[in-house]
Amino acid sequence: MNRWLPFEWIAAVRFLREGRMQTIFIISGIAIGVGLIVFMSALLTGLQANFIKRVLTSQPQIQLIPPKQVARPLLGGGTVLEDAVVQRPAQRVVSIDQWPKIRDRMLAIPEVNVVSPTMAGSALAVRGAVSRAISISGVEPETYFRIVRVPDYIVAGTPRLTNQDIIIGTELAKDLGATVGDKLNVQAASGAPVVLTITGLVDLGSKGVNERAA
Repeated sequence: MNRWLPFEWIAAVRFLREGRMQTIFIISGIAIGVGLIVFMSALLTGLQANFIKRVLTSQPQIQLIPPKQVARPLLGGGTVLEDAVVQRPAQRVVSIDQWPKIRDRMLAIPEVNVVSPTMAGSALAVRGAVSRAISISGVEPETYFRIVRVPDYIVAGTPRLTNQDIIIGTELAKDLGATVGDKLNVQAASGAPVVLTITGLVDLGSKGVNERAA
């Protein structure tokens, strides 16, 4: 039967038969190499999918923010040449003027799926004798949770949010000694303090974020 085989096949079969241990090592090495490549490819694909999921479900793709305030020099007229040095003004917390109209205009764009208004700022969370500075965001959960998948990161409680509820990071809860169902006194830089009920604890994957997020 060998006379019908090409010379390369005859040489290869004879080599494999005579060096059986070497053949086993070669086949084992090839199998290990292929398995390693498949494993690394699957690992990188999983990491890429997890990275994309975390990025796309933790923040909006487009943000509309109020323009920053810029101070402009008052220049004199005539032929007087002035060299003005203008200090950058302190940025005040301002809202977008007539934001419902802007939201409706954004929703009218076919490529836009979800629009959610938010208010963000700094506040002080107080529970008993313990207080912590927090970064607090006021959101509409019906639309905001479609952009930032907060329910996917809830580790305790429920993602319920009303004007009397608050969701805080896990590290912040440890610092305050609080858990789901406890009351939290939140005071912004301006305005009277409000007492909110903790309805959920969220783990956003970063200790620094979990220490301040609310």
